[in-house]
Amino acid sequence: MLRVLYSQYLRRTKSLNKLLYHLFRLMPENPVFSGPTSEVPNKDTKTFFTEELHLDVKGTGVLSSQIPHLACSVYHITLKDLPAMVRLWWNSCEKRVFNVVDKFTSKYVSSVLSSQEISSVQTSTQLFNGMTVKARSAAREVIATYSVDDIFIELIIQLPSNYPLGSITVESGKRVGVAVQQWRNWMLQLSTYLTHQNGSIMEGLSLWKNNVDKRFEGVEDCMICFSVIHGSNYSLPKKACRTCKKKFHSACLYKWFTSSNKSTCPLCRETFF
Repeated sequence: MLRVLYSQYLRRTKSLNKLLYHLFRLMPENPVFSGPTSEVPNKDTKTFFTEELHLDVKGTGVLSSQIPHLACSVYHITLKDLPAMVRLWWNSCEKRVFNVVDKFTSKYVSSVLSSQEISSVQTSTQLFNGMTVKARSAAREVIATYSVDDIFIELIIQLPSNYPLGSITVESGKRVGVAVQQWRNWMLQLSTYLTHQNGSIMEGLSLWKNNVDKRFEGVEDCMICFSVIHGSNYSLPKKACRTCKKKFHSACLYKWFTSSNKSTCPLCRETFF
C-alpha cells in the first residue's frame, strides 16, 4: 500500500520523469566496473549494475568519481521497484531517447534484473494452497500451475529481453475445466497486473490466485476492471447498482465517475445513486 502512495506522488509531481532524465545524463555510456575487465560486456563482466556501491556518507561523503556508479545504482533500484512507472515514461519518450534507453537497459541492466526476478521465484518460501510455481532461468520463464477439484490451469510467464521495459507476456499452458472466456479474463488480469502494477511476479501470481479463489467461492468480478480483488488496495467489489445489482470496487467507480463526468452505472447506464 505504501508503494502505491509513493507511486501516486511520483506520478502527480512528475518527479520520476525528471529523475530518469538526470540519471541518463550521469550514467556512463560504458558502465564497466574499473579494473582489469574492460572487454565487450558478457555475462561475467563486472559493471556498475552488478557491483554494489559502498558509500562513506558520514566520512568523505560521495566522491565525484562515485557519481556515475551511484546513478547506475539508482537506475537499477528504480527499475526493480517501479517497473511500470519507468515503462510508462519510456513509452512516452521521443524516438531518439526511446532507442537510447532501450539499447542501454537491454545491454547492461535487463539480464541482471531478469536473473534477480527468476532467482527470487526459485528461492521464495511463499507457499500457495493448490498452486505451484517454478522458474527456468535459461528461458527467463516462470510456470504456475493451479489445480482445484477437476480444474487444472497452467500459466507460462515470459520475461522479455529488454525486461522490465518490455511487457511481460502471459501464455496459456494446459487448461482443464475452465470456459474459454473465463480463462481469457484470468490471463488478462495477470497480464494487466504485471504490466501496470509495480510489483514482482510472485506478488502478481498471489493476487491472481486470490482472484481465482474468490471467483470459485461465488464472488463476482468488478465489471470495470474485471477482477474480484482490486489491484492496488486489495478490496472486494461492494458498491452495488440499485438497478442492475452488479457490484464494483469503490476505487474503480470513483475513476469511472471522474473520467466520464457522469454518475451513471458503467453497465446499465442508469443513475447509480
